[in-house]
Amino acid sequence: MSIRRLPVYLLIDVSESMAGPAIEAVSRGVELLVNELRGNPLALESAYLSIITFAKKAQQVVPLTELLQVNVPKFSVRTGTSLGAALKLLTQCLQREVVRSTPNTKGDYKPLVFLLTDGQPTDDWEPAAEAIRRANNPKVANIYAIGCGPDVDPGVLKQVTDIVLMMNDLTPEQMRKFFVWLSASVQTASTRLQEGAQGQQVAMPDLPEGIEVAPSGSYRRDPTPRQVFLQARCSRSKRPYLMRFARRPYDGRYEAIAGHPLEVVEEGDSDLLPPINTGMLDGCPSCPYCENPIAGMCPCGQLFCTSPDHRGAIICPKCNQQLYAGGPGNFDIKTSAGKRRVRVTKSEEIVINARRAEKLSSIQRSPKQTQWWVRESRHLTP
Repeated sequence: MSIRRLPVYLLIDVSESMAGPAIEAVSRGVELLVNELRGNPLALESAYLSIITFAKKAQQVVPLTELLQVNVPKFSVRTGTSLGAALKLLTQCLQREVVRSTPNTKGDYKPLVFLLTDGQPTDDWEPAAEAIRRANNPKVANIYAIGCGPDVDPGVLKQVTDIVLMMNDLTPEQMRKFFVWLSASVQTASTRLQEGAQGQQVAMPDLPEGIEVAPSGSYRRDPTPRQVFLQARCSRSKRPYLMRFARRPYDGRYEAIAGHPLEVVEEGDSDLLPPINTGMLDGCPSCPYCENPIAGMCPCGQLFCTSPDHRGAIICPKCNQQLYAGGPGNFDIKTSAGKRRVRVTKSEEIVINARRAEKLSSIQRSPKQTQWWVRESRHLTP
């Protein structure tokens, strides 16, 4: 007699807002989950794991696999939060991989699905959410949505599933607690199901401190982004990184927070984020590679770090143009594929000085490009 499987699907948001310690904590958490489950004989016997990641695109990086054969992938941050694509892919995987019961044979146990996201969707997610709701009525999977951090819209997650948990803190320790709970949940389900609890509601372990059930009721969505991300390259190594800005609650402006290394940059990444006026940005995160504290932008659209002590022309790390100063003022960052050129004047060298707040820096905010009036530069690291 073959063992009935307990399929476990992880849907993990790897968008830009997960850059830095959060994505590293997720990687460690998934490793912890797999190791904990391998140490439980019942879970090892029945639990099968699949991992779906999503940013601009969704992809199943681990198909439904027995625990001893699971190789935890390296998670790389990308632009976008395509929740709809992730839900559509999940539906396809459930239909393709989960064995259904028949009048003569018992199929797999009802899958456990854990959706982990910390942002707001950037694609057309509502049809996919409605489709998975329909497919799950009657319930064919237990879906848990875990909203992480301040940018989560609980109202969006409520349209995916009735079980929505909130985790406002994205510290490594809080993420570790979540994956310990997730591991305990899978182990509890494995034990209860093999004891004959199929068809019954399986009680999950108590939630750890810092994670709570999202309150019921309607939610008013805040359309204003709480964070802004700019893509840049190190002018020395040419390696890509993200500049993170957070909205200040008292005036709505965005303040520089940190620079995060980027391992993957894909074509079209600059087309996913909403526009912003450069007058709304304060400060400049340091380059995470060379710690240059300020930034400039080439007419080709490439944003790069530079030093306040630099003299002479600056060489674009993308197109190798020699760059000189442009005109002053704030600009709207409009949708662009990076082909619009900004005016440059060869009569003056670009020298952006942290002590000279009235010197203009030109930058590109993914997905837009404009000129940025630097009011203040802060030496920030991740």
